[in-house]
Amino acid sequence: MPKTEFTKYIDLYRPICEGLHRTFSGRVEFILHDLSTPEASVVLVVGDLTKRQIGAPATNVLMNALSSEGDDAKDIIGYPSMTKDGKVLKSSTVFIRNDSGKIIGCFCCNVDLTEFNALSAILEELTATTRLRQPAEQGSDEHTEIFAQCVSEVVGDIIRYEIARANLPPSSMSKADKVEIIRSLDKKGVFDVKGTPEMVAGILGTSVFTIYNYLKEVRNDNK
Repeated sequence: MPKTEFTKYIDLYRPICEGLHRTFSGRVEFILHDLSTPEASVVLVVGDLTKRQIGAPATNVLMNALSSEGDDAKDIIGYPSMTKDGKVLKSSTVFIRNDSGKIIGCFCCNVDLTEFNALSAILEELTATTRLRQPAEQGSDEHTEIFAQCVSEVVGDIIRYEIARANLPPSSMSKADKVEIIRSLDKKGVFDVKGTPEMVAGILGTSVFTIYNYLKEVRNDNK
C-alpha cells in the first residue's frame, strides 16, 4: 500500500480497534478509511460484520457527507444501517483531520444490534399495553448505507435511488426529468467516479454523449 498523509493513523488505530473488538466479543466492527482514494478507501478492518475488505470503497453515506459539506462535515453518530445478510447495525463515522483542518480519513464503528433488537421485541411484547389511538406512520426518504465491495455498487445504488424518486420509468422521462436526475447525482459527487457517465447512460437508456451534455447544462446553470 503506497504511503499517504493518512498512513500513520493505521498503526495508531489498529491496537485500539483490536482491543475494543475483543472487549465486545465480536459484536462490533471497526473500519478506517483513507479518503485520499475514495474508490478504495478502506485501509483497516477489524471485525467481520459487513464483510468488507481492505480496498473497498467509501460508502454512500460517507460520500454524501463529504459532497454536501466538504471539510466542514460533522461526525455522524448512531445512525441505523443494515448488512446484506440482514444484520441490523448502529453505525458511527468520526472524521479525521490533518493540522490544517482538512478531512483526510475517518474512523467508523458498526455495532450489531440484531440480538439486542430481538430481545427488545420480546420485552416490548410482554410489557405492551393497548393504545387508544394509532398515529399515522410517516414516510421516509432516507437512503440506507451500502456496504459495497466495489465503487460501482455504491454509484449504481445512488443512481437507481435518484431514478426511483422520480416515480417514472426512464422510457417515460422527458429531457427535463433526466436533467434533474443528473443535477441530483452531480450534487452527490458521483460523476467524480470514473465510469459514472456510462453507467447513468445505460440505466437511463441514452447515450454517454447526451449525459455529458446534460452534465454540462447543469454545471452551467450552477455558475
